[in-house]
Amino acid sequence: MRKLLFLPVITLLIASCTTGKTKESAKEEPKSSLKDTTVVDAPIIVPSGLKLIPFKFSDKNCDLVVPEDMELDEGWCNTRELAGLRVSLTDAAIAQKINGLICKEITGKVGNVSTLKKFVAEIKSLSNEEGDMEFMQDEFTCSLIDSSNTYMSMGISSYFYAMGAAHGQPGFQVLNVDLTTGTKITLADLFVNNYRSSLKAFAKRKFLEQNGNGDWWFVTGEQVFDLPETFAISKKGITFTYQPYEVGPYAAGAPEVFLSKKDLAKWLKENPYLIP
Repeated sequence: MRKLLFLPVITLLIASCTTGKTKESAKEEPKSSLKDTTVVDAPIIVPSGLKLIPFKFSDKNCDLVVPEDMELDEGWCNTRELAGLRVSLTDAAIAQKINGLICKEITGKVGNVSTLKKFVAEIKSLSNEEGDMEFMQDEFTCSLIDSSNTYMSMGISSYFYAMGAAHGQPGFQVLNVDLTTGTKITLADLFVNNYRSSLKAFAKRKFLEQNGNGDWWFVTGEQVFDLPETFAISKKGITFTYQPYEVGPYAAGAPEVFLSKKDLAKWLKENPYLIP
């Protein structure tokens, strides 16, 4: 009888030990799995820490000296407005460099937020080359187009209106910058040598596909097609933007042509911005 009782006890002990080992093995499996999926050769990408801090400046001059032969619109004031973006990065020196470039796009000279504030305040005493008071209103707006750990593309829209003009004059510039160096990114940084001629032919075809034949001046023979200086980098490709009057009448606005990374593949050289 004792032997019969003893055998079941031994069986239970063996089963218990086996179960314990199984549980221990189950606990260790994730560690082994994590180790197997670790890619030790993968590059380490250090985030730029990019932050964009909005700010607004505005000023006006309503106390205007008007020539006797001129009549101002009712309630007219000279005004200037700026809706800006200040760049903040992990590397403060690079951020300062980029902010200087943003300031240059707006004012024509490298500076900082104080420079921009002074530029806006100049509307209170603005005069032309002959010393006569100018009657004008303008505004500037900064906006983020796209960014990654290596680049930022910022759009800077402007609008200028001189009193008595038939309409205002809009404008659009883009600042593409390397977030690791603070330098401007040019087309030469993106494309292989001698790219321009063949890329222009391709971009012309894409432009007409996206904007229609219309009465573009390069279609009517008044000018030849060319790539504009204004371009914006994005994760999907490059958007080229023409200024009003650059390829057509004012009513045509500011047409764009978008070229995807796939479109651009044959012209792109190795770069850290437009990665396949």
